[in-house]
Amino acid sequence: MIKVIPHRGMRQIGGVCTEIATDTARIFFDFGSPLEGEGDQDPLIVEGVTKGETDCDAIFLTHYHGDHVGEIPRIKAGIPVYMQKTARKLLMAQQKHMQCLGQEVWADGARDLDYGVPVIIKDLKITPIESDHSAIDSLMFLVEGQGKRILLTGDYRMHGFYTERMERTFREMGHIDLMITEGTNLTKDYRGIYKTEQDVEKRFKELKRKYKYVFLFTSSSNIDRIAAFSRQVPYGQYVITDDYQKSILEIADEEREAAYKSHKVLYYSDYLKDQIENKGFGMVVRANGKFYEIVKKYFDEYPEETILIYSMWSGYRSLPGIKKLLDIAKNHETIHVSGHITKEDLEKVIGMVKPDTLMINHTDASKDDISSISIPCHTELKNAIDNQVIAI
Repeated sequence: MIKVIPHRGMRQIGGVCTEIATDTARIFFDFGSPLEGEGDQDPLIVEGVTKGETDCDAIFLTHYHGDHVGEIPRIKAGIPVYMQKTARKLLMAQQKHMQCLGQEVWADGARDLDYGVPVIIKDLKITPIESDHSAIDSLMFLVEGQGKRILLTGDYRMHGFYTERMERTFREMGHIDLMITEGTNLTKDYRGIYKTEQDVEKRFKELKRKYKYVFLFTSSSNIDRIAAFSRQVPYGQYVITDDYQKSILEIADEEREAAYKSHKVLYYSDYLKDQIENKGFGMVVRANGKFYEIVKKYFDEYPEETILIYSMWSGYRSLPGIKKLLDIAKNHETIHVSGHITKEDLEKVIGMVKPDTLMINHTDASKDDISSISIPCHTELKNAIDNQVIAI
């Protein structure tokens, strides 16, 4: 028998954590922080993991977003933590960049995972599977043991640059006893202009040909979005970032397919000031004082030739630093698609996998909302709650 325990995430998006255990093995998937103002805000307290005598064989991380990894510093010393190798390098760079603000650096001690190369933990076999999310090099996991097969999807989407690969992965998954999938967008009927990452890139191209100075305001870790922006900067111009963002892109590009690498990226310096002002640019900015001054200069001096693209979740717009930058951008446009699977695509994926049992986590949807989705007739929907023990 295998026991599955969702410690958090069955009725909230942030702070997801799932345990899978047998009589001999005990492993966890993600150990995240809650989103601000959402659901259970208390730190996770798990016997054998955060307190008491150590009783945990490993923690596997699907990707580097804080709502999946934020509480890793609270686990007991000596518990192995695994994550995809490029994702680990990116997280380590982020942590070192924020170290001056009190960020703990722990990713340097995590163990690397390669796509398709299983890890054996006692009587469980854990295979990392390449996924697609707004955090690049994200993972799904296939857990096998006791004659059972469990699929944990982590965060994913079917409208990114890798739709065909994702569809093939799900079609070829084989028999699944339990599928644990995210449901972030389960109650959201998205009717925006942009449906796919390709739609976003197309609009980047249109705006870069219309405006001489284009600022992209997005998360530094949304590598696919930034790389797509860089590919649309025309001949004679460059993408300008700071040295931190450039280092993140260089790490991400090390093993990426050529078609999806970033192009012509330079970090901002006084040496470039006159050149980029004369020729134009695409610039990736964040909410800090240095970028504020640059954005303000171009909107003050070249208001007809300048635009700022806001490319993040709309809920962040009210945050003080983000609002301050948007307030000085007299001409800005929102161009964004979610990094999470839509309800329509979720139903298609469940139909491809056809699991015996289905659980939906990483969602704030109600029990009734979850029960309303369309699933195969033989699939049992398990409307579990946090800390409930599910035996398979």
